[in-house]
Parts: sequence; C-alpha cells; structure tokens
Amino acid sequence: MVDPQEKSDWLKKEQKASRRTRILVSTIGIIVLVGVLAAIIYVLVHKGTSKSLANSYSANDYSAANNNATSTNGKLPENPLGPYYTSKGRPVNLTINADPRLHKSFYGMNYGPILALYPWCTNTLGDTIEDLKQLSQLTNRLRLYGMDCDAANYTLQAIELLKLDMTIIPTIWVDSNATTYQRQYDDFFNNLKQHGTKRIDGVSVGNEVLFRKEIEAADLYSRIADIRQKIQTSYPGSKIPVFTSDIGSNVDKDFVNAVEVAFANVHPYFGGISVNDAATWTFDFYEKFDVKPSKQAGKSAVISEIGWPTEGKADSNAVASVPNLQKFLDTFICKANEQGEKYYYFETYDTPWKTDYFTILEGSWGLFNSDRSFKKGITIPNCSPAKVGILAPNN
Repeated sequence: MVDPQEKSDWLKKEQKASRRTRILVSTIGIIVLVGVLAAIIYVLVHKGTSKSLANSYSANDYSAANNNATSTNGKLPENPLGPYYTSKGRPVNLTINADPRLHKSFYGMNYGPILALYPWCTNTLGDTIEDLKQLSQLTNRLRLYGMDCDAANYTLQAIELLKLDMTIIPTIWVDSNATTYQRQYDDFFNNLKQHGTKRIDGVSVGNEVLFRKEIEAADLYSRIADIRQKIQTSYPGSKIPVFTSDIGSNVDKDFVNAVEVAFANVHPYFGGISVNDAATWTFDFYEKFDVKPSKQAGKSAVISEIGWPTEGKADSNAVASVPNLQKFLDTFICKANEQGEKYYYFETYDTPWKTDYFTILEGSWGLFNSDRSFKKGITIPNCSPAKVGILAPNN
C-alpha cells in the first residue's frame, strides 16, 4: 500500500513537471507562431519588392509580357533580373567577349531561335542572350520568322539586357490556319505594348505566302492593311512600315501597292546558278524584278533572304558546300555593301529541325553550326554595310 504522504509528494512533483511542460509547449508554440508570421511578412514584402524591381526593369510592363508568355506558350515566365539559363541548364552572363573572327559586315541577318518550335517552346531567354552576344558582332539588324515561343519577346529582352544597338523585324506568320494567325497577331501587339516601338524596324505579315498559295493575295493584302491601320491607331507617329516578303519574282504591281517596302527573297541557289556567278546574278535579278517595280511606285526594295547552303542536294549548277558558301560570302557581301544594298543574310544558324522535317538542304543554310560554333573553313568578310534604314531609296 502506498503511503498517502508519499503519494502527495509524488503528485506535487508531477504537477510541477506538468506546469513546466505546459510552459515549454506554450513557449514553443509562440515561437512557431512568430516564425510563421515572420515568414508570411517576408513573403509579402519580398513579393512586393520583386514586383517593384520587375516593373522598374522596363517601362514597358514586363509583368504583362510574363502573363502573355504563360498564356500563349504554357511555360513559366523567366525572371528579367536573372539568373539566366540555356535550355540545357547552363548559366548565362551578360558579358560580350569580342571575337576577332567576327566583323559587323552584314546589313541584316535572318534569325530564328532554334528551339522556338510551337507548341513545345523549349527555347529560353538565356539561349537568346547567348545568340545575340554572337550576332551583335555581325549586324545591328535581325529579321525573325514568327511570334510563337516568345521569339520576339526574348529577342527584345536580350537586346535591352545586353544594351545593344539593334533593331528587329518580327514576322506574323501567315498560313491557312486562322488560329495560328490570330495567336501571332495578338502576340505581336502584346510585344508592342510591352516593349514599345523604338526597336521595331517594321513588321512582315507572313513570308512566302503567295509562293505557297495558302491564302489568296487579296486576303493577304487585306491583313497587311488591317495591321497597318491598327498600328497607326494605337501608336500614332510610330511609322512602322508594314509589308510581306515573298520570292523575288512575285513582286508585281499589286504586291508593291499593298506594302510600304518590297521585301524579296532572292536565292541564286534555287535558280540553279553556279556560285561563281551567283553574286552577279543576284544583283541583276534583284534590280530587274524587285527594285525596278518598287521605284516605279515610289517605294524601296530590300533583299529579305540571300545566302548559300553547305549541305544537301545540288540544284543544277548550284552546289552546296562550305567552300562555296565562302565563295559566295567573298563575292556578295562586300560588293553589296559597296553598292549600298539593303539585305538580310539567310541565315544565322543551321536548323536541325528543318533537316528532320524536310531535308538536310533546308537545315544547312546557317553561317554557323546549330551550337553557335564556326563552320570549319569559314571566314567572315570585313567591310561595313550601308548605314540607311529599310525605307531609304535604292541606288
């Protein structure tokens, strides 16, 4: 039997211990509560600070760009303040290391981010930054082929981040798919809203639409007029020229009347011309089929595509090879610059997806390999291009 006094002493000890336990538990609870409140306050303050920083990054409302990127491409937006990563997860910095092999000899270049394929859109802002660190040493002008996958958005962001003196020509892709057109149309105007108009040289409504015969010419010209009207209404005084680009032989009176500047794709390769005669043939063809009808309408012309492939099936006397690409660069670039020609070289990088979808010829027009490395045996000409805008009269 337990002694009552012993039980009383034990009970007092237990009650004392219980009070200590309750005090300890209460103290821990208070600490946890304070910690939770502190975390909530931190998140709210940090969120507000991040939003403030994001807004101060650009006067063009980057947050809207992020919202658009998420809604159109189904992927998370990237932080404009960094850090930046390539699609392979490699960190990217904003330092441009001058490459002595590169010369700013090109009036303009055609640029399509390699991984910007809708709906996958595996391209990143970091990829575009790396591209422009190289391309900015070759030209001040880029022409893009579509709005999907933030191609134009990332290009404009990269230009700002790298503090480059560059302008772009975005393209609203046109084919028989009305949904594609509306998506790209909306993305174009969202980009104007987000980034402004100062770095937009013009906008191309489609590329080789007439050549592919996917919609009627009247429909294409109506879309050009619609976009021109919307730009004039939304951005009075911006003077962004609106046009389309097509093969040089399609530049007729109706074409010229519909555009503010005639953009013509001129490819001696598809004309079956030997590389030895390609530059001369290009100048003659362009003058006859594109410059002449444009001048008659009081407008100017631009070569929107010109280049030479390094692999693929020959086209009559035109043979794809690295030596022939070098020959074409040596005979066309500096001569075109000397004559004051306006042209966009086709193209910056080899595109493996074109090889997979079409032929190796289609994917092998790059000045560089798809990993940005030099094609072995290529030397960039060193001569300054014309310092005139796309609306400048042709010589």
